[in-house]
Amino acid sequence: MSLRKHLLPSLLLLSALLSASTAATAQEWVAGVGFKTYFDNREYSGMSFDGSKTIFAARLTPTAGLQWAERNRLMVAVDLMQDFGDGAKFLTEAKPQFWYQYNAPKVLAAAGIFSREMLRGDYGEAFFDRGYRFYHNRLQGVMGQYRNEAGFVEFAIDWEGMQETDRRERFRILSAGEGHGQLLYGGYALTLLHFAKSSNPAPDEGIVDHMLINPYGGIRFTAFFDFDIRLGYLQSLQRDRIAEAGWVAPKGGMLDIRLSRWGVTLANMLYVGENQMPFYDRYGEKLYSGCAFFGTRDHLYNRTDLSYTRTFFNGTLDLRAGILVHYDGTGLGTQQVLECSVRLEKIFGHPKN
Repeated sequence: MSLRKHLLPSLLLLSALLSASTAATAQEWVAGVGFKTYFDNREYSGMSFDGSKTIFAARLTPTAGLQWAERNRLMVAVDLMQDFGDGAKFLTEAKPQFWYQYNAPKVLAAAGIFSREMLRGDYGEAFFDRGYRFYHNRLQGVMGQYRNEAGFVEFAIDWEGMQETDRRERFRILSAGEGHGQLLYGGYALTLLHFAKSSNPAPDEGIVDHMLINPYGGIRFTAFFDFDIRLGYLQSLQRDRIAEAGWVAPKGGMLDIRLSRWGVTLANMLYVGENQMPFYDRYGEKLYSGCAFFGTRDHLYNRTDLSYTRTFFNGTLDLRAGILVHYDGTGLGTQQVLECSVRLEKIFGHPKN
């Protein structure tokens, strides 16, 4: 019954879309499927932040729709997600996607419910934790992107939560851009989050405004290894209106060094600065979507990442395995990650007259 409830609206939309196609001209059918398995084992006991847990789940996303005039698409999809070991129901989650997309050589635009993968910006783990990205893989709103040989800039609005008796109103603005030359590059990532109340708020529910910006600059070059050395600045501006204490503005610096060859990457990220999550004890992950280690109380967070990435079958299959070591100023924690992703798409065109 639950599966039927989730799938019926998407199936009706798909049926209407297919029926309408008989009257369309110069259209092409588009069909595809996406698949991802995500394993993330976090062993953080002994650290000041104790969030040990294991995430092991898979998602299947079949898609179908129409393409016309080469640049326009109207698509529908269903996200079918299962947490491994969850035997309480047939599917842990089933959610629809449906969107209009315009894709030209320099412009990409989308409206509706669509994949987060359309975004090109480098929203690092200070913005979105790896687990958050997996479970919140859709944007609900609009996005636009301009790109050329020298870089790109993008803007998106994501309505993350509609106000209900047991759900807070929550929406986010995202923007990012980057420009690059032969060696040097620079860019930014920005998020503005409005975390409002539910329609029947509890006495301790506050309204939080949260802005986070990360300007950065770096250099990329090859000297046997491929090097990427980046220096960034992390600045947030936050206000919890229930506290009436005004705005707080934690800041810090980030140094990210990566070297890679043969698909193996060794990376180290060092953050030195203030607690970027001052209201975590009150709201936790409901407010903050980034990696919780950026809420360090010791002005220090270091992450070392050794990973291997390989692509097979003309880019349709991606494998990634990694081991991460975290240090938060008081203790060490480890994380093991394994991802397997499949992307398939077929366009069925009509013969020209």
